[in-house]
Amino acid sequence: MHSSLPYHFYVYVDNSYLGPEMPSGFTEGILHGIFCKSGQLMLTHVQLQTGAHWSGLPLSALYHNKVNDKLNYVQPWGCMGTEITTNYFPYLDGLSGKVLKENYLFRHTGIIVDWNDGFSRYPQEHKPLSLLALEQGNFALLPNNYFKIYDKHFTEELNEANVNLKKYKRGEVVYWE
Repeated sequence: MHSSLPYHFYVYVDNSYLGPEMPSGFTEGILHGIFCKSGQLMLTHVQLQTGAHWSGLPLSALYHNKVNDKLNYVQPWGCMGTEITTNYFPYLDGLSGKVLKENYLFRHTGIIVDWNDGFSRYPQEHKPLSLLALEQGNFALLPNNYFKIYDKHFTEELNEANVNLKKYKRGEVVYWE
């Protein structure tokens, strides 16, 4: 249920998530871990600058800059499984992209997989989630069919392959050999 992130992030925590008596604004922190319970949003472990260690903040409480642009589209559904794995893929680290539904721009930071449930057994339901640092200052946790990644050395915006993008279907084949 708990996992360390491959590396930590310096974040700003919206004070309204820390208590009703808190003044408006932010408290600086270090995001270093995550955890989940089936059906609930992914929650975080954050070391606050005050010395307090806070467990249980949703991604919507954290920002990688002080823009504080409240977005509702940071995690489209709750956790599916009771076990999570975080992965760092050096190739994806720092690549930019665009969230398809909302046209938000982002920087890719890593992959989180929640599994060990009835859904993750089926290829079409297995959903690795990417932790994206959105241009608006928010973090988002989205499946890979919700965004496009740009590699200036490889991907092209207008080409024949891009026309086929909407024709892609989720893989439903279980490969044994």
